[in-house]
Amino acid sequence: MSYQGWTTPTPPPAARRTRRRHRPRWRPLTWVILVFNALMLLWLIAVISATPGAHDDCGASETCQAGTEITAAAVSLVTLIAWTAGDVILGVIWLVTNKASGRAARRPEVPPPPPSRRW
Repeated sequence: MSYQGWTTPTPPPAARRTRRRHRPRWRPLTWVILVFNALMLLWLIAVISATPGAHDDCGASETCQAGTEITAAAVSLVTLIAWTAGDVILGVIWLVTNKASGRAARRPEVPPPPPSRRW
């Protein structure tokens, strides 16, 4: 196609680069977060499972049983608060120490080549 003496060449088809798919490696801090969550889950299960055995010491006293249930609920709440706080702290550390964001900032930006014009 010519337009006032200029021709527009058809660019050659871009060669597609094939990339090998690989499984991403997890960072060590990711493993720390997973282990922390597993330990907190075990702690919560242990707290909840220890509650029914505490009623045996009370006998028929309803006040003692109610106090035991309140104590179990309070300990469960403290466990959940510690779990949440730990996850937030570890999550912020995980985000701050992300190496991928630093790599993108250091990569030099290459300008595109100028368009070729044929006379």
